[in-house]
Amino acid sequence: MLSGEIREKGQVNDEIKKMVHSYVQENREQLIEGLRQLIKIPSETGFEGPVQEHIKGIMQKDLQLEVETFTADPEVVKLHPEYTESEVERRIGFKDRPNVVGKWKGAGSGRSLLMFTHVDTVPVGNLTHWEYPPFDGMIEDGLMYGRGTADNKGGFGSILASLEVMRGLGLRPKGDITAISVVDEEVGGAGGAVAMIQQGYKADACIYPHPLTSGLGAQIACAGGLIFKIKVVGQAAHNLNGQIGVNAIGKAMKIYQALIDLDTKRAEEVRYEPFERYFAASDMPVRASNLTPAMINGGEWAYKVPADCELTGTIGFPPTETPEQVKAQIEGVVKEVAESDPWLKEHPPVISWEWQTNASEISPEHPFVKMVKGNIDEVIGQTTEIFGMPTFSDIRFPMLYMDTPALIYGPKGGRLHGADEWLNVEDWLKCVEINVLNVLEWCGFEEEA
Repeated sequence: MLSGEIREKGQVNDEIKKMVHSYVQENREQLIEGLRQLIKIPSETGFEGPVQEHIKGIMQKDLQLEVETFTADPEVVKLHPEYTESEVERRIGFKDRPNVVGKWKGAGSGRSLLMFTHVDTVPVGNLTHWEYPPFDGMIEDGLMYGRGTADNKGGFGSILASLEVMRGLGLRPKGDITAISVVDEEVGGAGGAVAMIQQGYKADACIYPHPLTSGLGAQIACAGGLIFKIKVVGQAAHNLNGQIGVNAIGKAMKIYQALIDLDTKRAEEVRYEPFERYFAASDMPVRASNLTPAMINGGEWAYKVPADCELTGTIGFPPTETPEQVKAQIEGVVKEVAESDPWLKEHPPVISWEWQTNASEISPEHPFVKMVKGNIDEVIGQTTEIFGMPTFSDIRFPMLYMDTPALIYGPKGGRLHGADEWLNVEDWLKCVEINVLNVLEWCGFEEEA
């Protein structure tokens, strides 16, 4: 029961903060078990239906939210400027892959808040690389292991848990809360965040919880990303007279090395402090961009000089660069290699741009950023830094296409996309607490009848 003064003014003062903290600690096992249940349901991109049905049930029965679902329309999402058709869409489509929306109608006169993130995951891969079962949510030495713990059922689990805390404390927001569990993020977001924008969901601000290798801290930006393919042609020949052939793989390796050199150069020259602070806090070499030649495919037969080779790569870039600038750099490097090689000069490599996402950022001086940072500092008991997420993220959509201030924060997690993916449980509970304080301060609150 709130004191009369808090009930009247809706103040997030020390009494409220202690109440939230105490409730989280007293109910920690129940909250953690809720996250574990999410981990137990596989949700590889393309197969999110079962976990979304589970989330829908929690929203309806446990949280008493107004629930609706929507599925991406392939003909509509194609119209969005950041639409890219993924292999998952080509193979599976969007059927039986709903996005789930939970609405908590505010008591009135408060600011609205959108809380969303994705629940699709990358595949588990070869189980022999896993020490811990990928779908058990096993906890050892304070870390929960499993696919999706850090990317990103841990994030959406913190949203559900924070609303559970508010219900348990009998607190109702004055502004509307919209919680959305989206699909498809791991392959670009056409089936999830793009469709979400086209459905017209709006709010005065947006929180996107996501575990991070840096640990808790406000993330004010995300990187842009490009995927490219470079096709190289050679000249086929039988091995018996291989000297008259031109090996396309060998020619492609010249381009590979030039891209590695470009990555090294960009690591020295491209600067963006929020990304650099992220890597420093994660105990990684500090940089603001990564370029990775990721796949190379060529050859048909062991006794044949390969006449075709395709190199696929990806690059992430900070908000200080445009996609056009980055494309021009890569195209320039490929052209230099071709000009220096007689064969490639006569048979120039062909570059195609397969996928593009834009970088985005919000000012660290924005009042919403300051509010969230203040609550992070309050809960963890120290002054945190402002970071940026140095990869693409769905958070760009509210920033760029909804005119909504938005940011990321989340508990410490590791081995994202790898075996034995993990999440720091104590950090996660702090994230739940931070979520609640952000809702109460941004939206206002009153005691439920």
